[in-house]
Amino acid sequence: MDPEFYKNLITSRGLRYYYFYTPPGDSSLPVLLFLHGFPTTSKIWKHQVDFFREHGFGLLVPDMIGFGGTDKPTDPETYRPSLVCKDIIDILDAEHLQNSVIAIGHDLGSKIVSRLANFYDERFLGYAFLAVPYCPPRPMSTMEYTLYATKRMCGYELCGHILFFAEESSEAVIEKHMDSFHNAMFPYDPKMWVTHVAPIGALKAWLETDQKTPTPTYITEKDIEDWHETFREHGFAAPVCWYKTVVLGINADDDKSVPLEKYPISKPVFFGAASHDYISRSVLGIASTNHQCKSAFIREFVTGHWLMLSMPTEVNRALFSWIMDIT
Repeated sequence: MDPEFYKNLITSRGLRYYYFYTPPGDSSLPVLLFLHGFPTTSKIWKHQVDFFREHGFGLLVPDMIGFGGTDKPTDPETYRPSLVCKDIIDILDAEHLQNSVIAIGHDLGSKIVSRLANFYDERFLGYAFLAVPYCPPRPMSTMEYTLYATKRMCGYELCGHILFFAEESSEAVIEKHMDSFHNAMFPYDPKMWVTHVAPIGALKAWLETDQKTPTPTYITEKDIEDWHETFREHGFAAPVCWYKTVVLGINADDDKSVPLEKYPISKPVFFGAASHDYISRSVLGIASTNHQCKSAFIREFVTGHWLMLSMPTEVNRALFSWIMDIT
């Protein structure tokens, strides 16, 4: 992604955001807001940026708080979803984007797209979620219940990595074993998450024994170099705060501010499920999307969590078709 098109903005709460922006080449087309997750930056959307820019869409792709060129506070309260949503709205306001935007999220980005739908629905034409579906508010949720419920539904623990990331020393362990961590996050065989990432204690054990696994072919040497350069420079003390908000109950507390009538999404929704994502299970995401989203289009891709990288042509075409149908 061309550095020429990146900008900086100080948001209303004083945080600096670094974001890619190009206006629509065709004034009849919307701007697509892409929000990435963990542990990545805006560059994870490189294939989508190339494709949709060529087709005339506007693009707004920020480094999320804690990542890349955006500020990296280490107080978990700073990552409260309603505050992050206001940051994103500040960027939209700075670019004079009122209601011609489609928000697209992946991983943790899907959580923020979900809250944008709850808090600022009038600003968007629709919402797309990749791998991780719309996340309805759960103001009474606890980490203990989430661990219990997801294990009961899937037959194995799904959230052990969240507990590890929330540990006080997690960033030091990750930074000491960067190659091992990258391998675990981007494995050749996505099913290794069942044994080495999702169970309680498994990811920490993987890192501390410096285990390795092959990298998938869709991850290039340049991707690996860029990832290491970014996270060696900035570390993981800030990124893991996204998970501390879950374990500390900050997210659940924040969800109390969403009115009940805002829980369902009435505007168009695209859910790109990943059948080989062994943490965000596609069967659960599809069921939740059908229940919570009144106008949902669902497409299941036979790939793992990083579907925008592993199947870019298929994902881009599916998104393009859905966007043209709703605009």
